[in-house]
Amino acid sequence: MTPEIAGMRIARSIKSVENDMDELLAKASELFAEVARARVAALDAAVHGQRPLARFAAMQKSLVEARSELVRAHNDLSKLAESMDIAYQCPENAVLDEDLSGERQVGAA
Repeated sequence: MTPEIAGMRIARSIKSVENDMDELLAKASELFAEVARARVAALDAAVHGQRPLARFAAMQKSLVEARSELVRAHNDLSKLAESMDIAYQCPENAVLDEDLSGERQVGAA
C-alpha cells in the first residue's frame, strides 16, 4: 500500500469516526434531556433521579474529552502527512482553543 492510499483510507476513517462521535454526543444529550424531563414529571425526582443524571453528565464530559482527543489526533496526522508530502485536505478553521478554565475546547479560528 502506498503512503497516498494509506492517507486516503485514514482520512476517510477519521472523518467517519468524527461524524459518529458527534452523533453519539447528540444522542447522549437527548438521553440527558429525557432523564431531566422525567425528573420533572416524577415524584421525589430530585431524590431518586440525581445520581443517574450526574452519571449522564459525567459521561457527556468524557465524550467531549474523547472528541477533543480525536481532533488532536487528526491534527497530528495532518502534520505527519505534510511532513511526508502526502496530499490532504482538512477544514482550515478546525482548531483547539483553551477556554477560560484552561481546559482545551474544540473551536473555530
